[in-house]
Amino acid sequence: MARKILKRTVDAINASSFVGKAKSIRDKLSYQFYQAKGASRGREFSRRLQESGLSRFCFTIAFNTPWVIDALTRAWQIHSPGLSLVVIDNSSDEAARKSIERICSARGVPYLGLPNRRERHWSRSHGTALTWVFDNIVRHLRPELFGYIDHDCFPVAPFDIPARMEGKVVYGLKLPANENFRYKPSKDDPKWHLWGGFCFFRFAAVEGLDLDFGPRMELGLDTGGGNWLPLYSHLTEADISAAVEEPAAVVLAGERSEHHQMFDAAFFHVGGSSYADQKTRHHRTPQHRELLRDYVWETYLGGAQNRIASDS
Repeated sequence: MARKILKRTVDAINASSFVGKAKSIRDKLSYQFYQAKGASRGREFSRRLQESGLSRFCFTIAFNTPWVIDALTRAWQIHSPGLSLVVIDNSSDEAARKSIERICSARGVPYLGLPNRRERHWSRSHGTALTWVFDNIVRHLRPELFGYIDHDCFPVAPFDIPARMEGKVVYGLKLPANENFRYKPSKDDPKWHLWGGFCFFRFAAVEGLDLDFGPRMELGLDTGGGNWLPLYSHLTEADISAAVEEPAAVVLAGERSEHHQMFDAAFFHVGGSSYADQKTRHHRTPQHRELLRDYVWETYLGGAQNRIASDS
């Protein structure tokens, strides 16, 4: 009983706006130090991207799973959605970094490894990487359009993101404030964000903003939620193109595999590709991830003969 009371007390403290603001300040100070690491490499990398003459870029944050980068780069060759893919590597495993860099070289995709940073919280780690890319690459690159796609979200059908963004400021998966973060949104709570794994922007509309792709859990917002205050709260519905999300269950070895999604009937997002799925023990096994990898290649990417990576 005492343990339950203690847990409720701790949860209430962590959910308070004061603690949320304190954590936000802590994270910002930590980020300012990290942002300076590798800044010159980011500027040089942006210069090389500028030399390509292209002006529409999609960045993906790689993390310890070469096979999904192999699949993503192949999917981009088959169904490029109108932006040039760039791989930014946030992997903590050095062998994974080497494999991912080799895949990008083989497929002709620009690659940059981020400075190493210890961060246990996945959303904060991902958000920090996205913000680093904006501050150290995008601001210097000054593209017409830029965006981010999760490393395991593959274009699997023809789609034109620039056309979808015609006359819009942003396009992506729009998510409301979520009570999963110990936040209790009201029925008319206006807060929302574009998920950091599927969001695209018109640079001219955001170049003067202090964008923050980290989560704001005290507001009920996941990765990308830090952009609510500087950007999303000022947009009208006419500025936004929201992707349609649908569940995409697949059958692996005779069993249904849940927790996958399809965005706008053109982007297949894999669930549990590079982390342990918390729903069932079955989904944590290497065998399951191998089946999932093979399903993606056989269904969407022309078969395993086109693979470079061998991991699962």
